[in-house]
Amino acid sequence: MKKVKFRKPAFNKERIQRVTRKVFKNSKIISYKKLEGGLVHSTFIVKILNPSKEIVIRLSKRKNIGRVTKNNQIMNYLQEHKIPVPIIYLQEIYYGQLITIMELIEGKNANKSYNKAGEKKRKVILREAGKTLHKIHSLKTPIFWVHNKHEIRNKIEWIKWTNERIRKYLLFVKRFLPKYYDFLKKEFEDFQRILISQKSKIRLVPLHWDYHLANMNVDSKGKVIGVFDFDNCMKGHDLADIGQTKYWLWFRMKNISNFKYFLVGYKKNFTRNELSLIQGYFLLHLVAVTRTIWKRQPRLTWIIEEHKKILDDFITH
Repeated sequence: MKKVKFRKPAFNKERIQRVTRKVFKNSKIISYKKLEGGLVHSTFIVKILNPSKEIVIRLSKRKNIGRVTKNNQIMNYLQEHKIPVPIIYLQEIYYGQLITIMELIEGKNANKSYNKAGEKKRKVILREAGKTLHKIHSLKTPIFWVHNKHEIRNKIEWIKWTNERIRKYLLFVKRFLPKYYDFLKKEFEDFQRILISQKSKIRLVPLHWDYHLANMNVDSKGKVIGVFDFDNCMKGHDLADIGQTKYWLWFRMKNISNFKYFLVGYKKNFTRNELSLIQGYFLLHLVAVTRTIWKRQPRLTWIIEEHKKILDDFITH
């Protein structure tokens, strides 16, 4: 049989229907709609008959089989521990494409729901998001919960890896964003000092590593009923996940004042040192994203301009 190659994941209705029938024997695809986003995968909501329901089908390049398999393993693990994630029905390579069929979780995207909600519901969404992340962090880390590039085995390795990131990022800032170099150098020096002093208190947990409202669904009351996209997950310091969430909240919502409700949802009280570390991880992620865009994605330079505004606001306040 001639080998078939696809440069990009494409939804071929006839072929997808054949695969779908391996899960739902007599099903027939009625319609499908591509979801927004998807730099690595193409994701579709698919309506079928026999049974009458909607499912999610994700198409990926074959080369991403490692990331997809890991994500699906994690989904199954989280299902077993009562974390709200989709059920994975099937993962298969068919005609050169990697196909994942999964449950459709009802509700609305938390990012969109937050933008349209009043202040009361926004607080609920953030508290529920914090609670859900805490539940994930409270799980035992399985052996397959690893990053594609960075495997951290202990606290010493985490600190070493974090210090190396700071070194690289400050070199980048000094060369390309000199206006912010002195500020970030001082912030990261304080961050490193606290991190080392708090070494014994570091909790290495299963990190989502991309935890923000666009990667979860909520119900009409704001409760989190679905968490997605564990492709970048790794083991590491729990506060690092929270720092990333702070970055995304500030970047997407242009407002950080409600972040305190996320913290309250995660746990009752944070120490001054913990809050300082969260701030450090927030800045570290902002610079990391800036550096990646600068080197690899020039079409996204508008994000860098937004980052500069965040830093300016951060400095003045």
